[in-house]
Amino acid sequence: MSHSNLQHRRTHNLLLISKLLNQRDTASPFTLVKDSLEQPAKPLLREYIRRAKLSKTSVIFLSFETFTKPKDVDFFVECYGDKKSETILRDVQKVVSSGAGKRFLIIIDSLTTLCSKPQTPGTGINLVEFLSNLLQPSQPQQQTSLVAVYHLDIPTTNVSNSFNSYSPPPLSLLSYLATTIIKLHSLSFLLTEKAANARSLAAPAFGLGEEVEGVLVGLKPKTWSNHNLKVEERGLVLELEHRRKSGRGVLEWYFLPTCSNISSSVGVQAFREIVTLLDDHPLFRKPQEEDTSEQELTGMTFELGLTERQRLERDGVVLPYFDAQKGGGGEGGRILYDMGVEDDFDEEEDEI
Repeated sequence: MSHSNLQHRRTHNLLLISKLLNQRDTASPFTLVKDSLEQPAKPLLREYIRRAKLSKTSVIFLSFETFTKPKDVDFFVECYGDKKSETILRDVQKVVSSGAGKRFLIIIDSLTTLCSKPQTPGTGINLVEFLSNLLQPSQPQQQTSLVAVYHLDIPTTNVSNSFNSYSPPPLSLLSYLATTIIKLHSLSFLLTEKAANARSLAAPAFGLGEEVEGVLVGLKPKTWSNHNLKVEERGLVLELEHRRKSGRGVLEWYFLPTCSNISSSVGVQAFREIVTLLDDHPLFRKPQEEDTSEQELTGMTFELGLTERQRLERDGVVLPYFDAQKGGGGEGGRILYDMGVEDDFDEEEDEI
């Protein structure tokens, strides 16, 4: 990839992730975050809440597995237990219609718990209807965005919980409805896979992928643990899939640092963009491709450029197809050939 294309990709995709995390201009009404035991979504949710506070956006936190109110959350709605979906929607609509703000960010800490509930028409919850009602503003000028977390390590596929046997699994349905999908990865595990691929070895498996009895969370390699990494190198990796209104998708990998001094920053530093492309991370950065321009071809044992005299001599060379154009048009494809001494001209063969 050329330097100009890389710079264009960096500028375009960094602007995109900034709009998505800041929920600017309703860039993504429904964002689905996929996490696992190896990399939970709590650091990303804290980043969403931090940016919402800076942009004066009211945060409504729907708690299905969180028992304490997170910091900087404006409204905390308890959803665990046997609380019905109608009651949850009533509490959310009450907050939105109270006029507490014009922009709202609704965070669901566990869609897995919601999908595990029966989804029968009479007694259960309709997942699509529930999410649609959350995004409906009570006033015309209000903007509402939804960020929901789905745990990949917890299976929820149960045919008996669906309306019928032909209904798709909850994860497939959520992936279809979401306008943005963010899958979280552990930085240390990706570095281990990168080191294995560099030596043409099979990438190791971690956690449930190891298929070892009793292993739920894989041990992080000592080489790439947080203690061995610099402060600016610690964080999590985001695999982003964004779907535009035109239907075109954007795929990109990002790095989100999680150092403590970022969350406590104030003033101008608080608005500084901290997310970078994964290719710009010091441990993932590829060696810069050499530019073949004449300005950078210095310090070599041979010269690839042309001097002014060589350039003039090259421009003075008359190529064969220039001679063919002197006769004018309409002569067809003439062949210009000068016979040499070693050529044997046969008149009979030429007549044929």
